[in-house]
Order: sequence, then C-alpha cells, then structure tokens
Amino acid sequence: MIDFRIQLPPEQRQVLGEAGLAALMAVAHCADAGPSPKALAAIRGVRDHLLRIELDLETLPSLDPIRVAERVRDVSPDPQWRERILRGMTLVALLDGEPNQAQLALLEASARAFGVDAAPVRTFRQLMAHQLALVRLDIGRRGFVAPALGATLRDEGLAGALGVARVLLGQGDPALAARYRALLDYPAGSFGQAYASFITRNGFSFPGEVGGPPPPVMHHDCCHVLGGYGTTAAEEGAVLGFQAGFERADPFYVLMFALAEFELGLGVSPFIPGQRDQLDVDRIFAGIEHGAQVNVDLLAGIDPWEHFVEPLALVRERFNVLPRGREPEYPPPPAATSSPV
Repeated sequence: MIDFRIQLPPEQRQVLGEAGLAALMAVAHCADAGPSPKALAAIRGVRDHLLRIELDLETLPSLDPIRVAERVRDVSPDPQWRERILRGMTLVALLDGEPNQAQLALLEASARAFGVDAAPVRTFRQLMAHQLALVRLDIGRRGFVAPALGATLRDEGLAGALGVARVLLGQGDPALAARYRALLDYPAGSFGQAYASFITRNGFSFPGEVGGPPPPVMHHDCCHVLGGYGTTAAEEGAVLGFQAGFERADPFYVLMFALAEFELGLGVSPFIPGQRDQLDVDRIFAGIEHGAQVNVDLLAGIDPWEHFVEPLALVRERFNVLPRGREPEYPPPPAATSSPV
C-alpha cells in the first residue's frame, strides 16, 4: 500500500533517490527518440516534490533492475518504495511517446526484480496492444471513481444509488437538484457555497439536473474547492495529483486517469472527449506533494454534506489542506454542461 504521507529520513531518501531516479532515467532512455521533455519533467518532479533531494540526473549510475532492487531493500524492506519506483517508471514510459518493446521489457524485468504488484506493467502492455477497453476498466476499478462511488453509497444509501441510476438513464431528479442548488444560499465563505459557486462559475450542471453528473462526482469537485484547483486540463491533472497524494487508492491509476484523459486522448470520462498533450507534469507532482500533507482521504473519508455549512477556511484547517501556492486557473466560461470528470 503506497502512502505518500510516509517519508524516509533525508539521508535514506538520498540513497533511495539515486537508485529510483536511475531506474526512471533508464526507462526514459528506452524511448525511440530518447527521453522526451515531459518524461524528464516527470523525473524532476519525483526528485523535487516527492523525494525533495538535490541530485544531478546526468550523473546517475547505470543500474540494472536487480541492483536497483538491492539498493532499495538496503534502505527499507517496505515494498511500497519498490512499488513507487515501478509505478514511476511506468508513468515516465507513458510520457515518453509511443510505447515500445524495450520499455516493456525493462518494466517486466523490474517488476520481477522488485517482487511487487505488476498491475501498472499490465496496463502498459494493454496500451501497446491497443486494448483500450481493458485500460479503461482498470482505471475505473482501481482509480478514484470506485472510492467516490463507494462513499456516495455509504453516505446516501438508496438515494445515492438511485441518483447514479437516473444519470445513467439520462433522467433528472428535481429533489436532488434542488438540494444541491440550495447550497448557493449557504452563508458567504462556507464550504457549501464555495462548492456551489465552483459549479456555477464553470457552467457545470448540479447532480440531479438533466445532463448533470452522478452524485459521486461531487466528491471530486469538492477536492477542487478544498485544494484550490481550477478546471483547465492542466489543473485537472494537478487536482488528480492532489488526490493521489491523500487517497488510499492505487496512485498509479488515479494518475492514469489524468494521463488517459488529458495526455493520451483516450477519453475515459463520459463527460468530455479525450485530449492530447495538455498536462503540466510538474503541476501534477506538486499536487501529489500538496495532497500528501492532508490528514484524511478527502474523496472517500468524509461526507461533504456534514461540512458544507462550515467556513471553508475551517474545513481546510481541520483536514490540514495547506495553501497551494498558486492561483487556480479556469477556461473561458462554457455553456452549461456536466462536470469534467
């Protein structure tokens, strides 16, 4: 289980970083045209935002997967560090252009040497084989969608299940829509009003409105509001990084949603078409660093309705959502539609 809140002491991070970043550089160099700018940005993002060490990428040693595994085990036997490296390698490979056989071979050898779950390598293999339905299934099953759905069913029971069913059938739910629209009248500065204002300023529909999103999407939109993230493609990637930092889901598949939707053009969301080359990679890893400081799973660990009446600043303080350090960015106001994810 990967938990980004867990960090090693600085001297151990330095040793781990040398081995892990060497592995990431190795897979980047397998690309047909050499490491791409986005692959290198991802490696720098791991170094700067997750490891927080100083290390020249050009002076890293050349290590085969067995040697990487040995060095990482010497630092810590906890398998999550090897899992982080394998997932990082796979993300780098996906940002490095068209997947190729050399990358796949290195990823498979690394999974064997590391002795960890090879699910990311399976997804990479499926992308190479253009088995996109299987990729979308894994993203839905192992990413953030399933926990959000589970939280809705837990908090709202039958009403939540019916809300999801009505959306799938293209039906509206006037009572549900009215409950959400009432948030516009919540006190100024409250979490609930901030959420409702986020929906209206972006031209989204509320859950329950015809064409609106299913209720679980509200949990994702609340992450936008609490974290201070906008709704451009780059900001959607950043908020998914933020979620990967605190969620108890597999962070690889949380980030795969961002890559599939906004970088690879696969269109995993039913609400917007897939886009290509729209991610700001550093922003994603800054989001992970931001989310790792949160003290609860904001997506599946809280019921936003229990906090909507409270001041937004108080909710952020309670869950240790620190200032992000940059202003959210939004596209030009669109016509009314559903939430982007």
